[in-house]
Amino acid sequence: MKVAMHKASNVNPLPGPPVAGWRQGVTLAFAGFLPILSILSLAPAIPTIIGHFKDVPNAAFLVPLMATTPGLMVALLAPFAGIIVDRYGRRRPLLWATFAYAFSGTAPFFLNDLPTIFASRLAVGVSETFILVIVNALFADYFAENRRRNWITVQGLLGPALGAGSLALSGWLSSIYWNGVFLVYGLAFVIFLAMLAWFFEPPVAERPADAQSTARGSGLPWKTVSAYCAVTLVMSVLYYVFLVNGGLAFEAIGTVSATRLGVIMGLVSLGVPVGALVFNVLSRHWPIERVIALVLLIVGAGTAGMGFARSEETMAAAAVLQEIGAGMTVTGLIFWVSRLLAPEHRGRGFGLWTSAFFIAQFISPAIVGTLSAKTGSILHAFAIMGILGIVFALVIILLGKRIPQPIS
Repeated sequence: MKVAMHKASNVNPLPGPPVAGWRQGVTLAFAGFLPILSILSLAPAIPTIIGHFKDVPNAAFLVPLMATTPGLMVALLAPFAGIIVDRYGRRRPLLWATFAYAFSGTAPFFLNDLPTIFASRLAVGVSETFILVIVNALFADYFAENRRRNWITVQGLLGPALGAGSLALSGWLSSIYWNGVFLVYGLAFVIFLAMLAWFFEPPVAERPADAQSTARGSGLPWKTVSAYCAVTLVMSVLYYVFLVNGGLAFEAIGTVSATRLGVIMGLVSLGVPVGALVFNVLSRHWPIERVIALVLLIVGAGTAGMGFARSEETMAAAAVLQEIGAGMTVTGLIFWVSRLLAPEHRGRGFGLWTSAFFIAQFISPAIVGTLSAKTGSILHAFAIMGILGIVFALVIILLGKRIPQPIS
């Protein structure tokens, strides 16, 4: 009987925990693009939407604000989203957030009232807050270090291609109907169905944490969190210098044709996927503080090079260098932070990181604008910001191992 029971146990082994594979990796990579989509998609459509609401008071102010409002919501709400994610798990909040993103994103196609459309953009911002925090946490929950690095790199490679495609699609939809651009958000319904079919709750998130200690942030390594948020804020401010003001820099040296500027910016952006690949290779062999210092050095040198450039060719070459650094920035930061947090802290840890990254979206243009006004040239502002990036790279090198190191 004992032998029979032993054989039976071999025939019907207990099922183990689910293992993430390419389906989860691809879906996470696409889901990580949704917050970028909320900003990029509206860019070609803003003039058309303003024209439609030309008789509405303050339309010229409110319509452009719709593009940046979701980012503001992320900066404000990400820490609170992190608390909820650590307390209640990953899968269910992510499913609700993705469906809400798709619903509120496409809703303006069926609306004709500017205040209501603006309210739907607030809902998009709340939804993408949870998407950002949970997607980054799930990269760490689902995949061990090497596979995680690869999937985060895939996300970095997909971004430029999806960005270019969404801009082209948004422009075409806007030419057909004034609010046709909002149909782009239908992509989120497809991603929602993929999540519904393939995502599972990570085992670590299934263990209920004490609600009060989670709310207080008990056990969260605040020293580490403060350090990586400070580094993230600096790197993100530099990251947004070109992203927001690159066109103005090219105009300052005489590139006035919008068509030519679009071609140059498109070619320059090819540096982003190159940067993601460079990070993937270097991070396998270099300590993290050296990688972070190199990213700051590349972004700083590229930005400073644009500031000192006086020809279109030199400006473009410096911009390519800057974009390689930009490709390393986001990929590198996500991977670095994922190695600093224990599973039970990833929601709150990534919530605070996300907030720091998006706060820079509003700080960076203010800093560049102030420097430009003080010095009398946008190029001087670029030169100063680039030099500061190089200085911060040297600071990281001097700090060495005092930079937060990956946990075992």
